[in-house]
Amino acid sequence: MERNLARLRGRVTGQPHVRNLDRWQQLLNDGDILGLHRALTGLDRDSIEMREVSPMSGLLGDSDRLRALAEAS
Repeated sequence: MERNLARLRGRVTGQPHVRNLDRWQQLLNDGDILGLHRALTGLDRDSIEMREVSPMSGLLGDSDRLRALAEAS
């Protein structure tokens, strides 16, 4: 996730994206599992905007990601 955040910082500009990268970093630094879960699963606008610059991209392979999505639905 740290590497993904660094990669995203090199490509992302503008708000709310830069601010949301800072928020992801703070959640990671704080070890805020509940906050991470909320950002990853929330249906509110704030959570949706957070996921537009999610550092979770690529952490699971396609087959694992599809299996997790199937189990969640």
